[in-house]
Amino acid sequence: MASEFSATGRTVWYWNRAAAYAVIAALPPIVILAVESGTLARIRAIITGTNVAPPLPLLFIPGAANISLAWAIFFVALAVVYTRDAGTESDEQVEQRPFEKDSVAEREPELAMAAPRAEAEREPKGGDDVALPAVKNVAEAKALLDKGNELYTMGHYEQAVAHFDEAIRLHPRLAGAWAAKGLACSALGRDQEAIRCYDESLRINPRDAAVWDDKGNSLFALGRLEGALNCFNEALIVNPRDERAWYNMGICLANLGRPEEALARCNKATDLDPSFAAAWQAKALVLERLSRTRDAIAAYKQFISLASESDAASAEKVRQHVSELEAAMQRGV
Repeated sequence: MASEFSATGRTVWYWNRAAAYAVIAALPPIVILAVESGTLARIRAIITGTNVAPPLPLLFIPGAANISLAWAIFFVALAVVYTRDAGTESDEQVEQRPFEKDSVAEREPELAMAAPRAEAEREPKGGDDVALPAVKNVAEAKALLDKGNELYTMGHYEQAVAHFDEAIRLHPRLAGAWAAKGLACSALGRDQEAIRCYDESLRINPRDAAVWDDKGNSLFALGRLEGALNCFNEALIVNPRDERAWYNMGICLANLGRPEEALARCNKATDLDPSFAAAWQAKALVLERLSRTRDAIAAYKQFISLASESDAASAEKVRQHVSELEAAMQRGV
């Protein structure tokens, strides 16, 4: 249906253009006829109430008749061309290409990268009218994806990318492999390449909130904050209870100088997951920026209590900062 509509629309456009050129071709002869027959003079006489003036000579341009003829021939030729194209277009079906939006974006929150999802079946289910081609090497492709995931978690990112590439070669519609490759590329600092991988994964399965989050992270890393915000919003459209997306939006909004909005998003993240340590830290930072020191201290302490062993160094710095804030409050600063 989409292609039929496209063909019809283009046919109408050709006929409209042909008609417009035909009208333009007729204008100069009509004007010259009106001048020579004295029509313009009669109209002027009626308006002014004077006697009818004699007809004007053939305009004031030497060779006006020839110019008018050339004009008419040129635009008649254009009208004929568009008429022919309209007839040809109506017999052919025009392919309707999907509209591709530029990935507008902007910068990524300071998140620990999530491990690539091992859900190799991350593919579109499609409707009854969607026929996906059969893939012979699905099992082998998924085995390569699993091995790539293992290498990724061990920090062997280049080797992981090689496995993901091989999985994609065997099964180009394996959305999980594209998403996993994006994470590995991002870990290697190749965020532009990562974004291309996420886009491919989302083209196959646009309802994957985790991939929208990951793409937003890479956009944030490139300093493209507004685009990252758009990605996190897309993740929340898919899954409104995605605490990671709420947290990421808070980080983006804080960096955009919108602390009140950032606080609301961080609050949503901690409401959905009270054990989300990073969200408590982000919330504390925003509260401190809003000069709500007492609330910020409470949020910092919540972060300290939830921090994992890998965040021990960060938690210690936060603990020292809290001590400084409390001392300043006691001094009335």
